Amino acid sequence: MKRLIKGGWRNRKWVGISILSLAIIGLVAWQFANIVDAFISTRDLLIRSLAFSIFPPLLWVTALALAIWKRRSLLQVRLLNRWLAALLATPVSWGVLAFFTTSSGVLAEYSFGGWIGQSIKGSSDVLGALRLAVMTVLILVIAFPIGSRIFSGWAVGKARTGARTTAPLIVRVYRKLAGGVAAIARKRAERKQAKAAEATEQATASSNGRRRGKPVITVQEAPPPTITRRRRPGEQDAEATPLEDDDDDFDIPVIAPEMPPRQAKAPPQANGAYQAPEMPPVRRSVNLEDWVLPSVSLLTETPAEDQEPGIDQEKTSGLIESTLREYGIEVNVEEVKIGPVVTMFGLVPGWVRRSRQSKGKDAAEDDNSDRTRVRVDSIVARERDLALALAAPSLRIEAPIPGASLVGIEVPNPRPASVTLRGVMETKPYKDLLEKSNLALGLGLGSGGEVAVADLARMPHLLIAGSTGSGKSVCMNTVISCMIMQNSPWETRLLLIDPKRVELTPYNGIPHLITPVVVEPETAVNCLKGMVQEMLARYKLLEEAGARNIASYNRDLPPEEKMPFIVVAVDELADLMMAAPHDIEHSIIRLAQLGRATGIHMIVATQRPSVNVVTGLIKANFPGRISFAVASQVDSRTILDSAGAEKLLGRGDMLFLPPDMPKPVRIQGAFLSDRDIEELVTHWKEIQGPLPPPISLEVAEEQHEGGGQFDGGDHGDDLLQKAWELATSHNRLSTSLLQRRLRIGYPRAARLMDLLEEEGVIGPGEPGKSRDVLVGRGGSSMGD
Repeated sequence: MKRLIKGGWRNRKWVGISILSLAIIGLVAWQFANIVDAFISTRDLLIRSLAFSIFPPLLWVTALALAIWKRRSLLQVRLLNRWLAALLATPVSWGVLAFFTTSSGVLAEYSFGGWIGQSIKGSSDVLGALRLAVMTVLILVIAFPIGSRIFSGWAVGKARTGARTTAPLIVRVYRKLAGGVAAIARKRAERKQAKAAEATEQATASSNGRRRGKPVITVQEAPPPTITRRRRPGEQDAEATPLEDDDDDFDIPVIAPEMPPRQAKAPPQANGAYQAPEMPPVRRSVNLEDWVLPSVSLLTETPAEDQEPGIDQEKTSGLIESTLREYGIEVNVEEVKIGPVVTMFGLVPGWVRRSRQSKGKDAAEDDNSDRTRVRVDSIVARERDLALALAAPSLRIEAPIPGASLVGIEVPNPRPASVTLRGVMETKPYKDLLEKSNLALGLGLGSGGEVAVADLARMPHLLIAGSTGSGKSVCMNTVISCMIMQNSPWETRLLLIDPKRVELTPYNGIPHLITPVVVEPETAVNCLKGMVQEMLARYKLLEEAGARNIASYNRDLPPEEKMPFIVVAVDELADLMMAAPHDIEHSIIRLAQLGRATGIHMIVATQRPSVNVVTGLIKANFPGRISFAVASQVDSRTILDSAGAEKLLGRGDMLFLPPDMPKPVRIQGAFLSDRDIEELVTHWKEIQGPLPPPISLEVAEEQHEGGGQFDGGDHGDDLLQKAWELATSHNRLSTSLLQRRLRIGYPRAARLMDLLEEEGVIGPGEPGKSRDVLVGRGGSSMGD
């Protein structure tokens, strides 16, 4: 110990520390009273200034220190707004504490928030509460920007909905009040005018009586006659009202003439007025302004949710380059396009140098001539390796991108954004296309976020295919809704065929329909044949008018005389092809080949794109095609003539092949809910406008090859005899078997099946299915 003390005193460092400590202790002892006074005054100043408001900043500093010491992950850049919001919350806490006061002590003059909190709060409690509420909202916006945007979008949507609901009610009440006030004023004016006229007549009569020496006769004005107005469609029943002039500027006195001798007098009513005979309806000209097109506001808005794809572009680009570099493929990511569902990464192939040098050339020439581009096939071959490295469910490589010297790789986004039909219809590309064509279609958004629109009149037909649940029916509803939202029944007519009975039946009741939604295959066959007859009749009209197509025919005609477009929509082609393949295929091909000039367009959808359903002739006449997610590459080649649809993600993800492009374009289809369809159908059902002339789809009785009708003549008996013989040679008989063996159409084969059932040859059964044959090979013939 002695050695330690001696060694310490000998050390200059310990000597200096000891002397400084003694000096500080002496100074404190000398100025102890002043130090205590300064501490007390500083304490009172802090208490008066902040009071209990000193604890929130201390908590913030403590949390920051703990984060620096223990968890550095809380100090990331993405959490900077949270720290800033917590720091800005301290003045709000000072203002809140200023609302609490005490009656004694140091804080009696101020509050628990001190004079700083009192200055933030202000002298008025109401204004202070409002000021603190605004500051709190700003802090929440800084802390939670995404949630604030979602909440603001929801609030704005609710406000718009409330305004849209309340505004018509306010207008209706205002109109009723204004109408009531105007009626009261008009009645008062009529009373004054009647009194003035009565006084004038009495004065005239009295003066004439005195002049001629006759008694004065007072004539009482009879009540005006009443008429019963015919009720218009959609108008409430109205009681008989006195005949009044609609013009409020002047009144025309009505003088009741004597009834002609041949006109019968109407029976008196209870109030003494006479009921006038019912007038015949007045034929008026067609007013197409009665058809009011639905507003886009009826559709659902795009939800104000997080529309960011959630994909790290730099990280994904680096991962693509490093993965391909591991396999000796040099690429550079030059372009990134973010879409609603996928993100497109555009790659520029790099250079590959040869290992051997060419003889007879110098080094400079060898460096320039021995470089070759990376083969595009080598990038496409590494598709699965890229999907494994990116942990993506599926990748689609487009090599090359049309119109660019890039190889495109489409990577699915972790958080796909929603695309609604209203968001597409409110864009400028769709509005520009709508000014040029009445059949503009809003399909959705492309893989790079661009708006995807199409013109059905230029396609001129559309073929849609996709597996169950991939979005095929939603796309069909989107196409139909685009047409009924922009066209009145005088401009576009619809023929909807829905064998599934659930997808297109909600449109029943709208005035655009030529006939109610067709759900039976037999009726669908007749309707398609009737549409072929309508097409041929339109060609005759075009020939007589000297017009080349429907556009030139409608150019100089008034709106009520123009030829409307007709859109035939078939939701499930496979069911129709199973029931009557020959008739359905023949009618569809005929309409597809010749329907464009007459304004007839077709939209055909199927969930089984096999060669038996989508035949070669159907594909040849449907240049516009849409493919949703399918099960195999064979189905993709059947519908698009190329692979790629088997890698789609579903839920509206589709490949659109327009007629004027060599390769399909990837699009996220627009979504249309059932509520939107109900709103559109309700809008058209509530409007009572002039209906367009009907379009007949009745099929004329077909002629047989022998020239006779089906029911009469020897040829009909011959067919029935052949059907009898065919039935006795089989255990079961079907309509399709009669079609193939007798080479007849579906209506004639179905008629033969009914006749055979009436004769007891075959048993009863369901339409479209085979039936048991009740007569064996030894049965009697039809002639016996």
